[in-house]
Amino acid sequence: MKALFLSLFLLFSCTKYATFEKNAVGTTIEPISMEISHLNEIEWRVGPDKDELTQSVTFIVDLPKIKSDDLAFLSEQKGIDSWLLRVIALQNSKEQDIGSMYVLFKPAFAGRGASIGSTSSVSIRLMYASAFISERFRQFKCPAFAHNKKIDTMKVIGKNEDFSIRLSGAINYNDKAQMVGLRPTDFNAGHSLVGEYFIEIAAFDSKKKMILSPFKRIPMSVSVSSEEIISVKGCEGVHPELQ
Repeated sequence: MKALFLSLFLLFSCTKYATFEKNAVGTTIEPISMEISHLNEIEWRVGPDKDELTQSVTFIVDLPKIKSDDLAFLSEQKGIDSWLLRVIALQNSKEQDIGSMYVLFKPAFAGRGASIGSTSSVSIRLMYASAFISERFRQFKCPAFAHNKKIDTMKVIGKNEDFSIRLSGAINYNDKAQMVGLRPTDFNAGHSLVGEYFIEIAAFDSKKKMILSPFKRIPMSVSVSSEEIISVKGCEGVHPELQ
């Protein structure tokens, strides 16, 4: 029992919380630490012989660690009630914003007694287009759009290095952002997942749909470097909706 209490004490005492720093330029939140971890492939068994393809890849992103009183200050005094995360895909030497999500300081699914700042991380799922469209598409025995790919090599790259977020004037955010819930947040990564995926974060007012800081790219990313083509027996030239 003493060992358990000691472990908990060390866990909380070693947590690095970000604080506010004010100077002539404005207010900065630092040091912020956001790690990408738990990168996994989600398999997809298809065809008469249940051949193995890749449906998606998932990973976890840690959120900034800020004390409850400071989160309350951001919400009540600055109108900042959430973090806005967007996913940037670098594919074929071109960067593309493939979607965004916002994480409320106090999640909408939390009960009345839940304390502010209860969300510590989010789960992101990068899906092939053939699986992203709908749950119905994911039930096809033969995937739509002739999907026949399986991830061969992927990894998390970069280091968990501290960075800062500088608060700024409010700017309208016109892109549609998904609200984070209990399930992983899905993004359509296209017909090929080969590429590098970056996460950018900004302070967000979810009610007014405004960002209150420039986007900051975290120093870690997900790299999918290769796929292999799988020949799915029994699905050659077959319309998936007929299966």
